[in-house]
Amino acid sequence: MILSLQGLNITPPFFQNSSIIFHQLYADCPDVLSSSSFNLRIILFENIIVFEVDTSMAKHTKVMRYRIIKPKEDSWDVFGKVLRELQRETRTALNKTIQLCWEWQGFSAEYKEQHGVAPKKKDVLGYTNLQGYAYNRIKDEFNTIGSGNLAQTVKRAADKWNSDVKEILRGDRSIPSFKKDVPIDVVASNVRSIRKEGKDYYLRLSLISKECAKEMGRKDGIFEVLIDVRDKTQRVILDRLIEKEYKLGASQILYHKRKWFINLNYQFEKQEEPLDPNRIMGIDMGIVHPLYIAISDSPARYHIEGGEIERFRRQVERRRKQLLKQGKYCGDGRRGHGRQTRIQPIEVLSEKIANFRKTTNHKYARHVIDLALRHKCGTIQLEDLKGIAKDDAFLKNWTYHDLQEKITYKANEAGIQVIKVQPKYTSQRCSECGHISSENRPSQSEFRCRVCGYEALADYNAARNLATKDIEQIIENSTAKK
Repeated sequence: MILSLQGLNITPPFFQNSSIIFHQLYADCPDVLSSSSFNLRIILFENIIVFEVDTSMAKHTKVMRYRIIKPKEDSWDVFGKVLRELQRETRTALNKTIQLCWEWQGFSAEYKEQHGVAPKKKDVLGYTNLQGYAYNRIKDEFNTIGSGNLAQTVKRAADKWNSDVKEILRGDRSIPSFKKDVPIDVVASNVRSIRKEGKDYYLRLSLISKECAKEMGRKDGIFEVLIDVRDKTQRVILDRLIEKEYKLGASQILYHKRKWFINLNYQFEKQEEPLDPNRIMGIDMGIVHPLYIAISDSPARYHIEGGEIERFRRQVERRRKQLLKQGKYCGDGRRGHGRQTRIQPIEVLSEKIANFRKTTNHKYARHVIDLALRHKCGTIQLEDLKGIAKDDAFLKNWTYHDLQEKITYKANEAGIQVIKVQPKYTSQRCSECGHISSENRPSQSEFRCRVCGYEALADYNAARNLATKDIEQIIENSTAKK
């Protein structure tokens, strides 16, 4: 579908206000721009901007990581110093943006208490969103980072604030704080080129401001780097970016295990059948089965066995206890170099745990989204896990919250809506007749309805309930009658 919008009486050059323009466009037509993807074409007629939004093609966004082997013309001493300073400025910009967002939230709450209505950002700040305001406030405080990359960094912090603010105000989440190892943002236009020389691939990255480049005696802020291409998949992605089959998105440079990497964000389009928002995937999370999945209008069921997680957890706990005991009796080689050396094996183990958790949760989340797309589910309903860690030691050790975040992130990429449902009674309710009773659960793994006699695995029954539209309201109405 093609949608044409007229609005925003802005004189050229209007790209300086692109965030404001897009904010207004979103306000005018949120349903279209909240879809999984769209193509936006901007046409300028004198001082009137016409937007054409094409939602007929699905845009897929993915990320591939490449290790930076070396800068082509600079030494690692020079390039490493630049990257470390960019990382420091990125962290400062992120935290200052969050601080400005928090200050606005406090002012807004106080203003509403005094006047009965919330203040309008445009009237108070001169901007329609916090992103534009924060960028204008802090842009002159940074010498090294380029303006485009700084704008992307501010956007990252503002987006994080907007996604978390409701939970922050409820006390369910802390105010975001960014640490020293934050990735460095590289806006798409600052990946100036990708070129192939024999079997080698080079990226030209615009990283530093003109002022910083001048101070360093450089003609510009561009650094060309050789990257490590390990396999055919990585090579094909770069070739398609060079040939313009894929489009570059905002990327990031990060430091990990004493090496620098770049996460290249790329996009490609393909025709997709529309997802059905009324076809709901329900996901129950538990110990025996980390995930049990049901589809609202289908008998299909899927699950992931919990043995992999439990085996790894027991193995890690056993090894951790061994290392703690060994630390008491370690030799002079470890004891003589202080506490940090003695606990190093435990820190290595902690990193293995983090890597296993990350890899496993990514794998599970990808599996969930693949199933949802295969069944054309436009909605995924999950249990709201707030407070669950206090009640269940296993779920506290295994980060189900992290798994939910990864499912939510990947679902948003695919255009699938995610709804969190209060889990109360979803395990006691019969998914066939709706009867709710604790007696429906004769054991942890079994479900047997005391009214209609329906029998099933308890996890599957709960997943069927979670796959029911408006299940929270249905349960609330049922319990209110008792």
